[in-house]
Amino acid sequence: MAADTHRLLIVSVESADASRAVCVVRSLYGSARVGTTYQLPSPAAGTVELTEIEWYGQPREVLDEMHHGKVCLVGSGAGALRAEEALAVQEPS
Repeated sequence: MAADTHRLLIVSVESADASRAVCVVRSLYGSARVGTTYQLPSPAAGTVELTEIEWYGQPREVLDEMHHGKVCLVGSGAGALRAEEALAVQEPS
């Protein structure tokens, strides 16, 4: 992965189950956008889609680079999310 590839840093996990997690995140190396799919770091398998962004209590479509926000991540890897992990954008196949 290139050093300047967008990532989403998990700051904390507020709640999570097998398919949905609410997390506080920081957007690194670019903006996070609703609808983006992220791949979990190894050894976890799975992906999550960013479905909601909240910034200072307001819903947003984009979380700008270096900003913190609360997000909802949905998908097969949601239950495996942990603080301090950086999620990479899933490359199109």
